[in-house]
Amino acid sequence: MSFEIYILSINGIDGPSKPIQAELCDISRSGCQLAFPLSLPVENNDIRIAINLKLFEDLLYFEGTLRWALEKNTVWHYGVQLEVEKENQDRLSREMRMLAGQGRIVVK
Repeated sequence: MSFEIYILSINGIDGPSKPIQAELCDISRSGCQLAFPLSLPVENNDIRIAINLKLFEDLLYFEGTLRWALEKNTVWHYGVQLEVEKENQDRLSREMRMLAGQGRIVVK
């Protein structure tokens, strides 16, 4: 699933306003794995991102922190710890159940 992310800040300094096209590889209630062709210095840096994502019906907005990075075939994969607001927790769970019901994601 493709969508846009925004770098909110790197070590407290505002990030660029231009969105980055990303691919969602994996998602859970507390985090996700993204892939995009940009190398970011995750180690020893606090990189905060924003995600606008439509999984099934609702457009969801999350903020999170990049926790790890791994390069695979010239594409960088990042682990994101999501900060899911209380009111979005139920919406995220519902969206994930709907996708699983259609066989678009695998629930483990």
